[in-house]
Amino acid sequence: MVTRDIWKQLKNEINKDEILVLTGARQVGKTTTIKWLLSQIRSENKYYFDLENVSNRKLFLTQDYDTLIQEFKILNLNVSEKMYIAIDEIQLVSELPSIVKYLYDNYNIKFLITGSSSYYLKNLFSQSMAGRKNIYELYPLSFGEFLRFKQEDYSLSKFSYNIPYSDLSYNKLSPLYSEYIEFGGLPKVVLTPNFQDKKTALQMIFSSYINLDVQSLSEFRSIKEFTKLVELLAGRIGNKVNLSQLSKILGISRQTVDSYLAFMEQTYLIRLIKPFSKSTDVTVRISPKLYFVDTGIANINYDLSAGVKFENTVCQQLFLNADNSAFGRNLAYFTDSNSEIDFILNNQYAFEVKETPIDTDLIKLSRNAEKIKISKFRLIGKNKSASFDNFIWGGQIS
Repeated sequence: MVTRDIWKQLKNEINKDEILVLTGARQVGKTTTIKWLLSQIRSENKYYFDLENVSNRKLFLTQDYDTLIQEFKILNLNVSEKMYIAIDEIQLVSELPSIVKYLYDNYNIKFLITGSSSYYLKNLFSQSMAGRKNIYELYPLSFGEFLRFKQEDYSLSKFSYNIPYSDLSYNKLSPLYSEYIEFGGLPKVVLTPNFQDKKTALQMIFSSYINLDVQSLSEFRSIKEFTKLVELLAGRIGNKVNLSQLSKILGISRQTVDSYLAFMEQTYLIRLIKPFSKSTDVTVRISPKLYFVDTGIANINYDLSAGVKFENTVCQQLFLNADNSAFGRNLAYFTDSNSEIDFILNNQYAFEVKETPIDTDLIKLSRNAEKIKISKFRLIGKNKSASFDNFIWGGQIS
């Protein structure tokens, strides 16, 4: 079993009383993670419930929550001692939050819970579990994790804005980084050896998202409209969201488009990057830029250019290296009437993404960064030019 970076942090949650909630996109590795966590618990008084299993789902459809304790006894759990209960895919049972809350308040149970949608977990689950849970989000693999999954014996250094270009890294890892850019970081796809099979796996994962998350969690009247919007958005990666334009193309209201976008963001399909500004009015007035959480999923919905795939991948890499505070991960972009910076990380670092960076790109970035008083700036590139190496190669970002 290949380890994930977040596992060490999650292991520290085992001995805490709070409910551990793990959410993320489909096929991102939640089930593997929760089973690994169970394996780290020394007590044998533990059980795993997969709610995609119909019999397990029926078990939790009871109106009398105390009867579940009798069911736990039948499963050889000792209810007089602390129990460790893992429940996978909780969004499949609408009453689960109430059940977990009741059992948590009345019995000695440590719950480990997963769900495919923050839309469900953060809006419905969180309301009834205030002060009782710790929520963690699992994302597609970082490039460092990708290398572990590919069994590549090369450890990337912790990311910093001033990391120097390395010919060694570039020459050794370029083919793997190109694969990461093309197919993204969903574990099942990464472990699939054949490139055509990778595309098939991505299509199946996206179909599962439409058929399960969208149809079961939303009340959208037209799935066809929704999927058409996904295609339109994939063709607009790296651009500001234009609600009016999208609504005219689809023939639906701005409000409907906005609700679709909110759902896509909260179910880990897309990522919206806000403009960098110290003024709240500006961040509200200027539209966010759009990216997909996984480049592979974007790539099966639109024939992306090499530059767009690279920029979307860098967005994911920087996002995973951004501060994760109570206010979210701090990744933004800058724009004014005649200039733009692709990414501002943690309000301190400016990054411009170029497939093949050159010296004039760095000069331009320097001038733009000076406008917003940011002194730390770097280019991020995919290819090395013959005479310029003052940039971070994307494959060096862990």
